[in-house]
Amino acid sequence: MAFVNEYIPADDFKKYGFEQLNRRTSRGSTPNDFWVIDREMNIWLRKFYSEMDHTAVRGGYTGVSAWDFYWKGNLIWVEVKDGDGGGGYGQPRWQQKKLLRIDIPAALEVQRSQILADLVAAFTAYKGAGVFATDSEFSFTLEM
Repeated sequence: MAFVNEYIPADDFKKYGFEQLNRRTSRGSTPNDFWVIDREMNIWLRKFYSEMDHTAVRGGYTGVSAWDFYWKGNLIWVEVKDGDGGGGYGQPRWQQKKLLRIDIPAALEVQRSQILADLVAAFTAYKGAGVFATDSEFSFTLEM
């Protein structure tokens, strides 16, 4: 099976404790109610917030976002900053992000390279917009 973009089903919302996760303090937008998930691999990725500074220019969007990355039974906090992107209607779309923070538990450090590879695969499948993505061709690069 591969990653699939979908709205989080009620059973999964309860199973993974999203009600409690959503109560954490956010520095911006509200958590998404959709995710990208690979059920066979037991991996999912969901945007928790896009950082906002309403005193800043460009409407306050800083380009920084925080994500819940569930990797085989472990919830990992991820923060990224938007980089370049491009493409458009009828053209392949691409996006770059810079990894600012990833909280990999010490016991999983030996699997860091696989965790990062799976994170890139999840972001690639997310296609920059999750359930709203319509692009058939999308590539993603994560700068470490």
